Amino acid sequence: MHREVGLLQTPFASSSPSTDTAAMQICVTTRTWLSSGCGLFAQELVAGLVQSGMAVTFIAPRAENPHYEKPQPGLKRLRPPRERRDGSHKAIRALYSLARVFGSAVSMLRARFSNRVFVVSIPEPLVFGVPMLALLRLTGARIIFVAHDPVPHAWRLPERWRALEVWMHEACYRLAAEVVVLSEPGRAKIRESFPKVSTPISVIEHGIFVSGAPTALPGDGILLVFGALRRNKGVRESIEGAVAAHTAGVPVRLIIAGEAHNEDPDYWRACQALAQAHPDVVDLRIGYVPDDALAHLIAECDAFLLPYSEFFSQSGVALLAASNARPVVASSVGGIGALIADGMPAATVSLPVTAQGVQAGIEDFFRTPADTWRTRAGAYRDETLQRRSWVSIAQTYRALAERIAA
Repeated sequence: MHREVGLLQTPFASSSPSTDTAAMQICVTTRTWLSSGCGLFAQELVAGLVQSGMAVTFIAPRAENPHYEKPQPGLKRLRPPRERRDGSHKAIRALYSLARVFGSAVSMLRARFSNRVFVVSIPEPLVFGVPMLALLRLTGARIIFVAHDPVPHAWRLPERWRALEVWMHEACYRLAAEVVVLSEPGRAKIRESFPKVSTPISVIEHGIFVSGAPTALPGDGILLVFGALRRNKGVRESIEGAVAAHTAGVPVRLIIAGEAHNEDPDYWRACQALAQAHPDVVDLRIGYVPDDALAHLIAECDAFLLPYSEFFSQSGVALLAASNARPVVASSVGGIGALIADGMPAATVSLPVTAQGVQAGIEDFFRTPADTWRTRAGAYRDETLQRRSWVSIAQTYRALAERIAA
């Protein structure tokens, strides 16, 4: 998956799993391995499930952060090969990806001998992933499909193949015993976009993403745009709004950190050209942000800028902000809107998202004293850590697994 967040939160060794010899078996599988975004989601969920006393088989390439590969009682690891993310020839990268697909398929068949319930988070590309899910279903497995993005941010296949791609997404939902979404708008979007899907849909919140000890807001006027840099995250509007606010006398600067979305290269090129035309306002830091750099990045900023549109899931970046005592300047969409309604400190960006709306949100943020934001963000962090721990999230998945396996 695209990069959303990369950090260390719940150590596997932080608590001992239950010694219950009748612990329920569950398998978690994902194709991602970076300790970021959906890769980190799966790694942390597995940690929580183990700590909750379940016997977990985890199918995923070897994790980027070796911490997540520490042996633990109750945890069995099956490791398909990693894909290549370097500058290798396209054919070489394709061969590695195929090796990962084959390794995942073999691992899932192995896991099926001891597991009936499978949690699937970011499966293999659908042309391979759908047959894998179908095979699991045919053998009697019960699948919990985690729909991080209820509808794709961008379609991968050409227009003439769009119906096939839609069908494959629908098939993932229909093959599941239960679909899990991360916010209520996500459930509504699946029902709207795939009306033939009758699979039950549960809403289970995203867990926390803590990057070390919290740091105080520096008060330097830096806002952070972080994660996968794609159209629906309002990257261009962020740049235009920050430039306009700066021109109007607001002491704002913008850091843009993350990887460009490969499926919309023209959009990113336009954003990059715009940012490079305003180096006094925008600091571009394009590329993968490793764990050891993320904590410093968060410490630099006063708030995260999240003017999202066409967004129906929960935002790992918003949880990253909340978990690390940072307010947001954000539109109230999807799970972000739910967090704002829950009390996450925010200056809101009006919908539909425009550069003018982002400018107004930034100006609103700067009207509030930094000390006020520090107090509010610290209080909401404490609440977030208590309510959205991965152990708590895992217990909800455990209850769901026990119900569908009955």
